[in-house]
Amino acid sequence: MAPVSVFAAEPQLICFGNEPSWGLQFSEQGRARLLLPEQKPLDYRGRETRLDFLKERAWRGKPASGKGGEVVAFLRESACSDGMSNTTHPVTVRVSLPDSRLLAGCCRIPVSSNATSAPVPIAFEGPTWQLAAPGAQSAGVDASEKRSVTALFEGGRVSGFSGCNRFMGSYTLDRDSVLIGPLAGTMMACPEPQMAIEKAFLGALTGTLRHAISGDRLTLTPATGAPLVFQVEPAPMLQGVNWSVTGFNNGRQAVVGPLLGTTLTLTFDQGQVYGSSGCNTYRAAYTSEGNRLAIGPVASTRKACSAEGVMQQEREFLAAIESVKVWTISGGMLDIHRADGERVLNAIKAAR
Repeated sequence: MAPVSVFAAEPQLICFGNEPSWGLQFSEQGRARLLLPEQKPLDYRGRETRLDFLKERAWRGKPASGKGGEVVAFLRESACSDGMSNTTHPVTVRVSLPDSRLLAGCCRIPVSSNATSAPVPIAFEGPTWQLAAPGAQSAGVDASEKRSVTALFEGGRVSGFSGCNRFMGSYTLDRDSVLIGPLAGTMMACPEPQMAIEKAFLGALTGTLRHAISGDRLTLTPATGAPLVFQVEPAPMLQGVNWSVTGFNNGRQAVVGPLLGTTLTLTFDQGQVYGSSGCNTYRAAYTSEGNRLAIGPVASTRKACSAEGVMQQEREFLAAIESVKVWTISGGMLDIHRADGERVLNAIKAAR
């Protein structure tokens, strides 16, 4: 007779990761199944300990067979990107294996799970919150300049885009309240109404505010004045977007804007990146895994442009994009860096 698996119940939470590909499936009654490459599934029995005020829990289990060491899973209710899709999952996980390996990944709630199971709420910390107020995308802002006002709360630091500039500061959580300290930011000047939006937003995002989350929406309510309403920012998409470069690394440790009258662009599409380098058009292969990115070698047309500095800009820009290693998108802005952390370029969605 074939052995009966102790993992008979439907999974209530499925955790997984890459490099290597692995899985840890939790069922009811303190049971879990560990899936590792080129190994038979291993069943565990265990229990969890919760720290509700931190939205964290630890699950510790021993092999159902009675042989082998423990598996410990540390789960935190925070937005998690699996690095392979545009899906944001509700739980971040770290798994300690008996052989001392440490795995990192995300967890999802299966669609087929028991409908009576309570959904895992979105955490205050972790997601990038996008201001839902209409003024942040006001008519009167040129389409190429529209960016969402955002805020990211993580580890006692808040940062984001306030309408014209990047901002950052500190915060302290106290149950359903958050105390936001003085905010600092970049000092770029923008046309109206962006400056008015920024002033109003930063003025409201200060002091003690009550926070409440309903679904994918966050409301911050000050003692006086209108509340700030946010929603979780959509998962970033690198591919299929026409990006207009606002600044690039000129190879002399400076990020500079494109010369007047020139346009630098990137479009990522099915393993190819192409666009305008200011005078010529270019094309290159690219690979992307998670937030890692590699481009090159770059090939371009051979037109010569006589305007001052245009050909030098083109050489510097093409050299810059061949050095990329890491990308992020926040508030609608693409931010690409080298392996040493130095910025390669910034870009926004191009006007259609």
